[in-house]
Amino acid sequence: MQGRRIVLYELNEVPWRILDHFARRDPQSPLGRLAARARRYETTAEDSGHLSPWVTWPTLHRGVTNLDHEISHFGQDLGAVNREFPPLWELAARAGIRTGVFGSLHSYPPPASLDGYAFHVPDTFAAGPECFPKSLETFQRFNLAMVDQAGRDVGRGIALGEAARFLARAPGLGLRGRTVAKLAGQVLAERVNPQRAVRRRTSQMQIAFDFFAHALERERPQLAMFFTNHVASSMHRYWPALFPEDYESLAYDADWLQTWGGEIPFTIAEANHQLGRLMRFVEANPDHALIVASSMGQAAVEGREKDERELTLKSHARLAAALGLAPGEWSKERAMAPQFVFRLVPGAVERFVQGASTLTVNGRPQKVTRLDGDRVCIDIGVVNLEDDAIAVTLKGEAVDHRAIGLVNLSLQDAAGANAYHIPEGILLVYEPGAGPAGAGDGTTRALSTTEVAPAILANFGLARPGYMAAAGAL
Repeated sequence: MQGRRIVLYELNEVPWRILDHFARRDPQSPLGRLAARARRYETTAEDSGHLSPWVTWPTLHRGVTNLDHEISHFGQDLGAVNREFPPLWELAARAGIRTGVFGSLHSYPPPASLDGYAFHVPDTFAAGPECFPKSLETFQRFNLAMVDQAGRDVGRGIALGEAARFLARAPGLGLRGRTVAKLAGQVLAERVNPQRAVRRRTSQMQIAFDFFAHALERERPQLAMFFTNHVASSMHRYWPALFPEDYESLAYDADWLQTWGGEIPFTIAEANHQLGRLMRFVEANPDHALIVASSMGQAAVEGREKDERELTLKSHARLAAALGLAPGEWSKERAMAPQFVFRLVPGAVERFVQGASTLTVNGRPQKVTRLDGDRVCIDIGVVNLEDDAIAVTLKGEAVDHRAIGLVNLSLQDAAGANAYHIPEGILLVYEPGAGPAGAGDGTTRALSTTEVAPAILANFGLARPGYMAAAGAL
């Protein structure tokens, strides 16, 4: 691969087990054609400690592991690390490679200079709606409002004020009639079968992809990046319904397997739709290549029980008040449950940590982590407690869990982390205009995620920074 414009589709956490399974089921689908015609690599995340996407994607983007970039949470102050180990999009844009970013993790805030960008839409954990061009901020406000409503279980509410303002602008941003029909169909499906509400996890991404594809086709950046988590969230929960044979002891009965057996196929169908559109784009523009990548994968987790209920945090305000904080002393940060992050004013951090560290659920202390600067994370997610068997203490005193903002959710799918993170991920390179030299031969080669960024830089004729590993051969 040399001198091509690149479309990088970041298909979070998808392993070869999933991709090959669906490619075999439908060889003529976009995934089937990619599996047969693209160059194949199995990537390895060489990061240390707990693997999470907010750790492994920075490794792929920056060409160094977390021992160097030290990114471990959303909302982290990235000023120093961006100067020392800039992400791929910044290196490319600074070098004059016109770049478009849509949702890639840790892409907030937008760079101070946007001269090298065709578009820049930060990830869904951004602290604010800032986008380039500014017209996309309407979408991002809606996007972030939906994230704020999300939690361990999928709600059926919609941020109606943001939705009205967003939809009024949507036609000019690229929202397709087909996507509107899908969203309408989702609402109708929920009325017939409320369990289909879980598919709302895919709805935001359907809208986002329309806007990305519209910007890609209109602006034609040299490097365009799009991130999606919709397949990953489904794999975590519903892996047993697709691969029951992966479990020596299966916690789910036949009714559960039948009820939820269509969820991973549903998310893969949407990925196929999006990849098909991108494949047609690069086929019509032979100076382009399509790269499909995950920064790690997932595999079955043995020994999981059904998660019927989960005690989690519903009201940051009630917990803060119970810890003695005034409303002006804290604010809520976006995070992924069961982690909940508070930003505190100077002088309140120690009080919060000391108080939160006394929180116990049925005798078990909840994990409290002081993050960078003035932020504190508390993990709250205790499963399978009956309402009358919840014993919570705070500061040594018994308290009603509801009074401090906790809620014992009845989970609609009874699904927890039935599949979880593994170091092995995927990378495919599709160059339809390169002839036989650009086609895959069916061999799956090994590649470290640290080799991806220097390989993309090399494609554009850019020298890798000295801290990066040698470029992988893509």
